[in-house]
Amino acid sequence: MIAVAALLFATAFPSTSKTSWMRPESFHLAIGMQREETVKLLEDRGWKMKQGDDDNHVVIDYDDDKAVTLEFNRDRLRSIRFELYVFLPDAKTAFNEEKAFLRQSFGAPKKMKSKSVLLYDSMLPNVMVVVAADPKSENGQKGVGILVVRYYDPR
Repeated sequence: MIAVAALLFATAFPSTSKTSWMRPESFHLAIGMQREETVKLLEDRGWKMKQGDDDNHVVIDYDDDKAVTLEFNRDRLRSIRFELYVFLPDAKTAFNEEKAFLRQSFGAPKKMKSKSVLLYDSMLPNVMVVVAADPKSENGQKGVGILVVRYYDPR
């Protein structure tokens, strides 16, 4: 009976959250990690990676509607970019969910004129959240919205 209970607690239950995976902790990563350590950690956890746009970028094979791009500078992890591709209404819902999480975790974001961008730049790592959910855009005309959450060191 104890073994069954332990198995239930160890098994991941489906989450209704669209954005809980969009955090460095979800991958056990931290900005500033050495490249070799980062790659080994991800490989040990079973993540498949491929070369990004150039030698400084690595893309984690996550899912059809999710992407994670790592950027390295001088063999240190400089940026983690999480991308979620969903239907337009879901993009706005995911943005609001991430906005609430960040507000609870870090307080109010920097005041900006844009309603589709959040910026936390008074701490390290900086965090930027952008939602593209305009129905008139090229992706929006196809019914697709994009949420990007980026943790990065601006230096």
